[in-house]
This record gives sequence, structure tokens and C-alpha cells, in this order.
Amino acid sequence: MTWGGFAGRVLYVDLTKGTVRTEPLSNDLAEKFIGGFGLTVRLAYDRIAPGTEPLAPANPAVIGAGPLVGTNLPSTSRVYAVSKLPSNGTVSWCGAGGVTFGYLFKNAGYDHLVIEGRAERPVYLQIFDDQVAIKDAGSLWGRTVEQTCETLWREIGRPLGIVAIGPAGENLSAMSMAYVDRIATIGRGGFGAVLGSKNLKAIAVRGTKGLEVADRKAYRRLSRELFKSIREYPYLEEWQRLGLLKSFSQFPVEIYEKIKQRRVACVSCPAGCKDVVQIQDGEFAGLTAYSSSVVNLFTPMLYGFKDYRQSVKLVHDLDGYGLDMFEFFGVMNFALALAEKGVIPRREIDPEIVINSLDSMTAWARKTACREGLGRVLADGFSGMLAEFGPEAHESAPSLVKGMHPYVGPGSALAWNLFGTQELGQVMDPRGPHVGAGGSPTYFARRPLEVFPKHLTRMGVPPEALARILPGPAQGQAPQDLKVGRLLKYSHAWFVTLGSMGICARAQINRFYSAELAAELYQAVTGIPTDLPGLRRKVDRVWTLYKMANLREGFDRKIDHLPDQWFQAAGFKNYVTDRPLGRGEAEEMINDYYDEWGWDPETGIPSDQQLEALGLRDL
Repeated sequence: MTWGGFAGRVLYVDLTKGTVRTEPLSNDLAEKFIGGFGLTVRLAYDRIAPGTEPLAPANPAVIGAGPLVGTNLPSTSRVYAVSKLPSNGTVSWCGAGGVTFGYLFKNAGYDHLVIEGRAERPVYLQIFDDQVAIKDAGSLWGRTVEQTCETLWREIGRPLGIVAIGPAGENLSAMSMAYVDRIATIGRGGFGAVLGSKNLKAIAVRGTKGLEVADRKAYRRLSRELFKSIREYPYLEEWQRLGLLKSFSQFPVEIYEKIKQRRVACVSCPAGCKDVVQIQDGEFAGLTAYSSSVVNLFTPMLYGFKDYRQSVKLVHDLDGYGLDMFEFFGVMNFALALAEKGVIPRREIDPEIVINSLDSMTAWARKTACREGLGRVLADGFSGMLAEFGPEAHESAPSLVKGMHPYVGPGSALAWNLFGTQELGQVMDPRGPHVGAGGSPTYFARRPLEVFPKHLTRMGVPPEALARILPGPAQGQAPQDLKVGRLLKYSHAWFVTLGSMGICARAQINRFYSAELAAELYQAVTGIPTDLPGLRRKVDRVWTLYKMANLREGFDRKIDHLPDQWFQAAGFKNYVTDRPLGRGEAEEMINDYYDEWGWDPETGIPSDQQLEALGLRDL
């Protein structure tokens, strides 16, 4: 028997042997680990041997889609990958809007894909329902992400969901990502290099099988109510028109509306957050750029670019190479600082590094993606630069978290200095910096504490935990304080809930879901009896196993390092009081986070009692 919502099979590909096989999905594991993100973590845990090198053939790339993916429930196309990433050696997740890939993968009859080994030559994986083939990709090697996708769509035809890498992934850059349908990113931390190390250029999938839901009556009722709440949302039209630009007022709406060609939505998404733009005039007139958000296309303006056309052109090129834009700018700023101090010899700086110059950044993007000249070092990110240039480089290093450039914080791209769950989460997630907000009300917003209880209840925070997160209301007082570390536990839990089912975590979508509704939908779709307490237990099991995968690698509390720059004059501020954040205060948040999970605050190791309660003791 296969539960509803699940395709019921796992596809295994060994690129060394050139073999493919399928195995039935374990109903027991599906029930225990929810699916999607959760089951991807479990499959990776079972197959990543401690000490495996990230770019070794033995390091698997595990990709999965949750049980709601393939239904028509709003924004349920999310896909996740888990592997050991080269940026810092952690066992980490990578997530992306599935665009068409997630839907077509599930309809081909698979829930998860496990890729191991290394092909002798460049290949791509073609999945057409039960027909799976490892195909020659010699003609695709060296092409950009966009060129690769366009070629496969032209030669194979649509519908066709694609995961592809660019030259940066081929050349094993720790800053390389993979892309879904050329427009959604998956893999900050070097997932592109993991695929490149396997000589795997792309995965192309088409599925026609369809899915069953267990309780059609309940499914129709819940779906109807959910779509009604979305249609009645007063800001829906604004979200549909502006996407993420609605949340980032520093970017010019009038320019966006001038260059906007169309919005792109993942399958079943009623809002659409992805953008296709075309420059209308100037040197790059006619250039069309595809992005998971126009916010990304405008981001170089935060680094000093004056002309939005040049900003769009640069990000278009970075995406083509498959380079992480945020990490690229961080690395280039670090390289400039080292060059100015003479740590990097002047002969290596060709051309001159000018952060707000299109010509300079375009040249360095190519050199980095192709490992030309100094690019051979820059391609390995901050860890490669620190290893190459020694103690002097360490003295000039920017704030780093687990070897990566934080999205927010002193010296980072995004201007935000209040310390909430996103900021602490950059440290406490084993993978390091990412933009998974997990639905927290502290995400790029200052809200009154009085609104938190309703928001947190929606996320699934139990009543007894609310009193620990918001001291005051339990005694009949207004909230006076916010325990960010304790809240982060439930922010991570909400992220697991959404990711394991396949629901988009972006704010304009997850606002319509609640943990209670997620449990009801999961039961209606799968037929697995699920109440909210039961769902909480499964979610805790997933994140705890994710933590255990990294503890096996030696990553305990010692790597949860808070950068010194966060506590200097222009550092973070307390979310509630607006006072400068102290290191001791932040360390106490880490203690709270571990305590809320039931883990040892000194080591970050889950207690035996916690492992026993979650059924993880014998793993």
C-alpha cells in the first residue's frame, strides 16, 4: 500500500556504474519523517558516511518533494536537496521553488532521487515516467544555466522540469548553485559543485502519472476554504503585481514596472514571486533576465551600482555561471581589502577590482566561475582564501558564519540590524546563512509583541512554550520581552513543517497556512492519522536527526560562532529594547535555543531522553 500524496518510489542513480533502479518508498519512514524535507534528511543520513569529502563520488545528492507536491493546493511545489556541501563540510539542506520540476517529478512516479558516484564524462539524467536514462552532456558542458535549459527544452520539448548547473558548478566552485527551470536557485553553499563533481550537468524530468489523495471529501473542503482565504486577502493583487518588491522599499517600483515582462509562478502558486524582465533601452536593450525575484536583479545597487541596467546585466551573468551573488560580492570585497593591504600580490589583480563597476565584476565573475588566475582561489570562497593567504587574511576577514557570508549583519548586503530569528538562525542552522525565515514575525519587521501570540500559535507553538518565549502574558501582563532563542526553535519547526509537506515558505504564501491546517491537509492527502501534537513530534524528529547528521561530523556547539563584528559599534541591536546587542546576551539566546529543544546547552547534543522520545536512540 502507498499512502495518498506519495508517488511511492525512490529512484537511485549510480553514475559510476551507470545504473538506475527504483525501490518502494518505506511507508514506515514516510509516516515517521513526513516526506519532502524530512524524508530527504533521513535518506541522506542513511547514506552519508561520516568523514566523506563533499566532492567525493561517495557523497550523495538526495532530492525530494513532499506529499502535497503534485496536488493543486496553493504553492505546493517546493523541492529540497540534502548533501554534504563544500562551503563548510556540513550536511546541509538546499531548497527551491519547484517551478515545474517538483510537480513533474512526482507525476513521473517518484518521491525522492538519490544520486551517487561520478560519471566518466559529462552526462545529464533524463526521467520520463518509468524510462530513466543517463545521457551524454558533452555538448552542454561549458554552457550557462540558461543555455542548458533552453537547449533541453528545444531538443526534448515541454513540459520538462530541469535542474541544471553552470560553469561554476562544473569547475567545483564552493559558491556554485543549481537552478530549477533556469529561474529558481537551489544550493547556496556549493550544491552546484556537488553535481559538478559527479559530472552531472542537469536533471530533466517529465511525468504523466498523476497522484491520488486519501480523503477526497476532506481535501476538497480544506482546499476550497484555503483558496477562499487567499482570494479574500486584501493585498493579494499587490503581491501578484510586485512580488517580493513589496517588502523591499529601497528598490524602485517604477523601474520594475518599466522592465517587467511577466511574473512566473511555480505550479499551483496563486501569487507568483519570480520575475522575467527585459531591458528596454541603453547598451543592453533587449536583454531578458529570469530571476527568483527582481529583488535579486536590483541587489548590486546596494553595492554601489548606479544604473539598474548594469545591475540586471551582472546578475544575469552570475546566474548564467551558476554563482551565488551574495557570496560573490562578499568574496570580491574581501579580495579588494586583501589587495589594498598587499596580502594579494598586485600582479594577481587583473583587472582592477572595482565593486561598483560592471566591467570589473563581469570579468571577475568569469575568472571565478572558470578558475582563471586568481579566480582559482576565489572559487573556493572564504575558506579557500583564508587557507591561501594565511594569518594576514584572517586579520582582515569580514564577519563569517560557518565559513560563509551572512545575508544580514554588519558588512552584509541587506540593511537590517535588529536581532531576531533570521539573524540568530544564520548561526544555529547547521548549514549556516540562508534566507529561510520560517515564518517568524521578526523577519525584516519590527512588530509589537502583542501580535506575537496569534502569529506563533499559527506556527504551531504550544501554549506552554508561549509563556517561555514571551514572558509577561502568563501573569496577565503585556509582553515585556522576547526570548529569541526559544522562538527560533519553533521557527525551525515551522520551516520543517512547510518543507516536509512541500509548501512554499515565503511570507506571501505561508501566511495562509497554519500548523493545525497543515496537519489536517496532511491527513486528508496521505490518509496518515495526524493531529497537531503528532505533527509536532514528527517535526522535532526531523530537525533533531538533521542535527545528529552534523554531530557525527564533529559539528557541535563550537561551530555556533557569533562573529565579533556583530558586537561592535555598528553591530546588531536587541529586537525589543533597541539597545546594542552584547555577546553574553546572544550566547544566552543559544542556551535558550538548545534548552527549548531538549539538547545540552553546553554541547548542543540532544539528550538521551529526547532521542528516546523521538525514536532516534538506535540510529
